Order: sequence, then structure tokens, then C-alpha cells
Amino acid sequence: MKTIGLILAAISLAGCAAAQRKIEEVRGERTGALHQDPDGFQVSIPSGWSVQKLGSGQVAVVSSDRKSYVVVAPVVGELSDCGSLLRYTMSSGWAAFPSAAQVKVSEQGRGSAMANFAMHDGQIRGAVMCAAASARSAMLFGMAAPAAEFDSSKAMLVAVLRSFAYGSATKPPGPATAAEPQMESWRDPTESAFTVLKPAGWQAQGGVARLSNMDVRVAFRFVSPDNSSAIWVGDTRLGSCKVPGPSAPNTQGMAGWCPYRTGTQIAQQYVSSILGRDLGVQGLQVTGGRDRTDLTAQADRLPRMAGMNGVRNAYGEVEIAGSRGGAPVVGRVAGNTQFMASVAPDLVAGSYSQEISGYLAPQGKESEIAAIMGRVLGSMQWNSQWIMANRQAASQDAQATMNYLRGQAELSQQMFEQRMDSADRRAAAVGDVLSGTVRLQDQQGNRYQAKAGSNYYYLNEQQAAQQSDPNRAVLGTDQWAPLHGGAIDLRPLELVR
Repeated sequence: MKTIGLILAAISLAGCAAAQRKIEEVRGERTGALHQDPDGFQVSIPSGWSVQKLGSGQVAVVSSDRKSYVVVAPVVGELSDCGSLLRYTMSSGWAAFPSAAQVKVSEQGRGSAMANFAMHDGQIRGAVMCAAASARSAMLFGMAAPAAEFDSSKAMLVAVLRSFAYGSATKPPGPATAAEPQMESWRDPTESAFTVLKPAGWQAQGGVARLSNMDVRVAFRFVSPDNSSAIWVGDTRLGSCKVPGPSAPNTQGMAGWCPYRTGTQIAQQYVSSILGRDLGVQGLQVTGGRDRTDLTAQADRLPRMAGMNGVRNAYGEVEIAGSRGGAPVVGRVAGNTQFMASVAPDLVAGSYSQEISGYLAPQGKESEIAAIMGRVLGSMQWNSQWIMANRQAASQDAQATMNYLRGQAELSQQMFEQRMDSADRRAAAVGDVLSGTVRLQDQQGNRYQAKAGSNYYYLNEQQAAQQSDPNRAVLGTDQWAPLHGGAIDLRPLELVR
């Protein structure tokens, strides 16, 4: 099942005043108990129904039998019109409405459109309304119910949708965090391809560099006001490299050709040839390093899930030390090469792209800057409209690209979360997210734990009944499971914030 790429660039729950006004136009009477969420929204829910946050701004209200539900999803980016948005959304596969068929889209006027459709061989009927708030944002309001009950349930489903409203997010009380800087949003200045959080007051450089429509590179760097610390993600000077096959002529020294290298080797090469000069570090040396086989295994699953074969990642990291302005500095550089095997490997074995990221900090502050690095990487949000513009050849390609970019950001975040300086426990106050663990609960209040890195979590109830430790029955996935049906009884779990 696919996950809709459009929603991955959704606006934050506390933002978009224009979208808020559009919601107010269709708001009506409450239909049940008012749910006020700490993430900054409220919705009235019928008795026995539950609220589920699907990630990236999507919110669902689901019946107890999971056959009827409504979904609210914000969208941001350069929009054409609601009719085109709905046609693309329903044809490319929205996980909340799987296998939508017989889709009929009608323009409603005033910047809105409606899609009516059927699912699961006509057993389920559904509808999605698109309401454009501006040229750059819109809201999707969806509902579904068994076909025999759809007409009689429509008024109640619409009332739930009308009750939805954004507000201000509230942070639950918790222990004070040490050395946690204020963060502010930064948008790619060249093509608005992504947004990311950066420490307030830090200088930002970089963005998207478009060498051609077939070679688009992303890189940015944040530097502290005192110029003592730096964080960087990507380098537009690092492109792809063709690897010669066993029968290839001598390609040594030829542009675009190079031997295969792992992420650790790329990181070492980057330190020795580029980094010291770029950041003005004297005596920069690699003091340690290792291959990250754990992250490599996770990264290799991403292209397989997207239906891409012959793709092999190789993550690695190196530790660095030197001096800057007479003061000792240390840091870490992470690298990855994503190798794509050739269908005819005799002359060209394949090609690989190079990814690089890292941080530099004054000695003694490495764990603080590593924590900031984790927050930066974890906050990246890609503009789905930008992704679609670069992948118009096929909607499936656009979806695979979005999933891969999101997965790579999560893996990079894990890289720096896992490497927090163990000697400095102050950074542990950032919570379970930075430790690589998520805490979950079901609708009955039962608590579970699982490894971070997935979009959604479920409890396999049959397996849980056979396990002494129910945490072993928690499943993580990047895709929203079907809302009904299937041979396995999956109980959706919600993140405890």
C-alpha cells in the first residue's frame, strides 16, 4: 500500500491561518465529546470512536469497528487547483483510502472540489473534499463508511469533519532540558524544496543546487554566531560516480569514473580533501571510524519497499579532531554511498551517489552540538509539490522519492542520536526520541516500547498473547495499515508525547 506523498509536506498543526479560516467556513455543531489534543487541534468525536494521529498533520477519527472514519489532512506547496490535486491524490494511492476506484471528481466552486469513490469491490463508499486556503495551502476532508450505511451516516461524518479546528499546540510538562537552544524554521531559499529547524541566530547557507533537471543536489550548513560550531547536511560538490566493470577499459583519472567506496571511505576522503579547508580547521585528522552496518541494513529496506531492486547502501562514520583559531575542536562526519547495480555489469558495474553530513564543535561541547544535529535532521519536511515537479514521469516514482528522502533523514537523525557523548548525560534530557526509543499506548491505556524510526506502530494481538514480553509483538511500519480486513488482528498504537 502506498502512502500519499502530498501529505508528507503538510503544514504544522499550529500554522496556516488561511487554512483555519477555510475550516471556519464549514464548521457546524459538535457531534460528541470534544477532544482537545496537545498537538494543537480539537475535534468532536462520537461515542466509542477514537482519534488517531497519522503523522505529518493527518488526523483520523475512527469508529470502534474501524469500518467508518473521517480524515483531515493539510497540504502545502504550489497548488494548481483542487480538482487536479484530488485527481492526483486519489490516483496515486492515499493510504487512508486504499484501492479507491470509480473516482468521480467534481468542481464545487470557490476553490473547492469533491471526489466520490468506492473501495474494496464496492463494499465501502467514500468522499474527499478539497478546500483551497491559498495558492500554497489546502485542506483535504475525507470520510468513508460501509456502502449500505453511507447515506445514513453522511450527516454524522460531516458533523465530525466540521467540528475539527486548529489551535495552539501545548507541550506536556516534563523535566527541564539542559543546553537545549531555541529553534526556528528555515526554508530552502532557492526552490522552497524543504523546511528544517535551525538554532535561532545561527547563520544558514546553501539549499538546492540544480545542475540540470536530472541532477538536483541538496546541501545546507548552519554556523553558530561565534563561528565555533557548525552543522552541515550534504555537499553539492559530491555527485554520482560510475564504477567500471571487469571488462571496462582503463578509466583511471577519467571524469565521472571512480572505484567503489563505502560511506566510511567517503567520509575519510571528505575530511582529508575538503572539510579542513572549508571550515578553517588546522591539523584536522581522523581519530576513529567504523562502518554502520545497523543503519545500512535499515537503509537497504527502503528501496525494497519502494520496489527498487539492485540498490545497496553503505553507511559509515569517522571522528575528527583539530584546532580552530587556536582552540581544540572535535566532531563527527557521517557518509553513505548508495550503489545502483547496472543491468549489464560487464562494462559498467553500476553507479553510486554520495551523501555526507556532520558537525564540528569546541572540545567539551560535542554532545550538545550532536543533540542539535539530531533535532535538525529530525525536523526536515519536504515540499511534495517540489518532489512531484521533479518526478512527473510517474506518480510511483514521486512516491518512492518522498519515502526515501524521509527515511534517509530518519536514519541520519539516528546516526547522531546514537552517538551522543556518553560522558555528558545532560543531553539525555531531550527524551526518548533522541535515544532511539518510542513509547506507545493503545486505546485501553496499555503502554509499550519500540525502536524509533517508523511512521506507524501496531500491536499484533495474536502474537502478544503468546509472548511473555508484549513489546516483542509491536510492529513498526512506514505505511498506514488497512483500516479493516486482513488475517492479522493489528491494534494501532499511539505515540505518548
